[in-house]
Amino acid sequence: MAASGLLTAGWLLLGFPTPLCPLHSLTGVPCPTCGITRGLRCLFHGNLEAAFLFNPLGIALVFGAAFYILYAAVVVTGRLPRLRCEPLSKNDGISLRIAVIIVVAANWIYLIASDRSLL
Repeated sequence: MAASGLLTAGWLLLGFPTPLCPLHSLTGVPCPTCGITRGLRCLFHGNLEAAFLFNPLGIALVFGAAFYILYAAVVVTGRLPRLRCEPLSKNDGISLRIAVIIVVAANWIYLIASDRSLL
């Protein structure tokens, strides 16, 4: 994950072209991940606000992945015990799945409503 993150950062910082979204190209409707590449480009250039405006959920997930990589590096190098989570009950698992679907749908509605595809 860290290696792909570094390769992506280098690609974006060097200004190489990025692929177009097939769904947006065909239908004019952004997909749930549209804007993440442009958001990362803004993030790497120090513009956090613009990064979140392009795709708030995508950039939040990037920060989560970066935090996880940092956590894993500290645990492995320090030979520390890993955090453990208790298994979710059936109702909690269903609630978590519904919450994830709602968050992804809300983010997608935001992307469609904001129509940042031309930026």
